[in-house]
Amino acid sequence: MTIEHPRHPAGADAAGDGGYTVVSGGAGFLGSALTDRLLAEGRTVVVLDREPPRHPGAVPVLVDLADETALEKVLDRLLTERGAPAHLVMCQGWSPKAGDGAAIEEAEMPAGLFRQTLDANLTSCFLLLRTLVPAMADRGRGHVVAVGSAAAHTGRTTATSAYAAAKAGVAALVRTFAVRYAHRGVLVNTVAPGKIDNPGWPDAPDAVARYRTEIPLGRLADAAEVADAIAFLLSSGNTYITGQTLIIDGGRLS
Repeated sequence: MTIEHPRHPAGADAAGDGGYTVVSGGAGFLGSALTDRLLAEGRTVVVLDREPPRHPGAVPVLVDLADETALEKVLDRLLTERGAPAHLVMCQGWSPKAGDGAAIEEAEMPAGLFRQTLDANLTSCFLLLRTLVPAMADRGRGHVVAVGSAAAHTGRTTATSAYAAAKAGVAALVRTFAVRYAHRGVLVNTVAPGKIDNPGWPDAPDAVARYRTEIPLGRLADAAEVADAIAFLLSSGNTYITGQTLIIDGGRLS
């Protein structure tokens, strides 16, 4: 179905329009902040994750996002029971760390761990996009946001090279889907945060301190700030932004 005027009607993303939002990785730190924000706006939020969502108002769907068979069953059931979502946000992310919280050096990383990192961060996004975006296109509109990383755009990072490579792949995947589905009303973008202030993430303290000194704004991002940017890209105010990567890093890569 080709639409001549892909502007979404005013309020099309509001609660009660018949749509819902899927947040994969929604039980994590950033995913929880985003889920809270979307629920506060009155949206119906379905969280796909291995752990239940922290917010009791979200609809929990427990699944390993990197398990193709299990995820396909979940998505098929979701489409059958609820129809196509209005929005998809992919918040999943994982970077293996050494015991002291430092990034694992390439010489010390087994190929199996590299592939596992790709599956957790990149393959899982592909599995979601290939099923849900065509369904959204059949609906005639939709917004998709993938959470990438500023690590994909620089070699100067506290993350592993496997994580950086996976997140670079996410940005490329998003651009491809954005171009292929633009004429059917689906807008697909990436947000690429720098390091988010997350006390539970096991980064080496000295590496985080060095990272902070490289940020012109002088501090790490707050999860709510990243959630704000995602919420705009999902909103009816976004009618023309697609295939883009919004870097949210306090100016570090400027």
